[in-house]
Amino acid sequence: MARAKRFHYPGCFYHVMHRGNHGQDIFFSDSDRHKMSFLLQEGIERYGHRIHAFCFMKNHFHLLVQIGNIPLAKVMHNLAFRYSQKINRNHATAGHLFQGRYKSILIEDQLYFTRVLRYIHRNPVRAGIVNDPRNYSWSSHNSYMDLNQISWVTKDFGLSKFGQTRAQAIRQYLAYTSEIEEEDELKELRNNFKDGHVLGDDDFLERVKNQNLIVVDRPLSIESIVKVICDQFNIERRFLSSRDKSRKISFARAVISKIAIEKGDISMTNLGKFFHRDQSTITGLVKNFEERYKAVLSEYPDIEFLAKLACNETP
Repeated sequence: MARAKRFHYPGCFYHVMHRGNHGQDIFFSDSDRHKMSFLLQEGIERYGHRIHAFCFMKNHFHLLVQIGNIPLAKVMHNLAFRYSQKINRNHATAGHLFQGRYKSILIEDQLYFTRVLRYIHRNPVRAGIVNDPRNYSWSSHNSYMDLNQISWVTKDFGLSKFGQTRAQAIRQYLAYTSEIEEEDELKELRNNFKDGHVLGDDDFLERVKNQNLIVVDRPLSIESIVKVICDQFNIERRFLSSRDKSRKISFARAVISKIAIEKGDISMTNLGKFFHRDQSTITGLVKNFEERYKAVLSEYPDIEFLAKLACNETP
């Protein structure tokens, strides 16, 4: 199935969520959460976007982002890559930390900003972790309450939607986030949380439609992936489709297949044709990648890094 296109719309707001691979944890300690906070702050300084809200759950995180001139895809790729590197290094692990691409949805701030804000901050309540968002340390809720300060969170814009004075805004914000969301509201936010979707009224949808939006985060081509892997592993392309079963060549085939399936629009069947192998062989390579190549993964560049290099090769 083709991946949904992502568009760059400077100045607009996005609800972003990134989940651990196969639902696994991405935060193992408060130290990990501090690392993520540092990388988010560093990303803001580097790329010029704003983060209006965040929530770190055990196996995923949510962000409410207002993007600047740099596409969201670049911001998120950098964040996920650097965080994965730190986690794998600090916890002596290997392989994918995150489940494929992050999810994002473009929202109209007039109608959906406060709804998404509440949705993000009430995540720990809906999960049964706490009964009050104020009792959860790893979200921006208490920053909106002026109970703590997080320098990289932009909260004045959000508070301005609740009152003209700061005291009034905080009171109204607290009352709003204390309310349990209606089931229809939750369904709308969850069911539309798909890449390429837009949440807004008809006028907003028309404005988005008429924008000269730039497509970003294109699927990787087999050519771009092969070029990067051959360069990095110092092998000739012809060996990939040969009968060579040496460790380096076999591993190169597996890495190409892994990246192609997860980051590209390339089917198992077409990969099999490319390598002159049957589909079941390619399926096995991808399915058992980490286990089969556990002993050699540390000898080669990180697979996420290789995927990023391949992104740069995609026209």
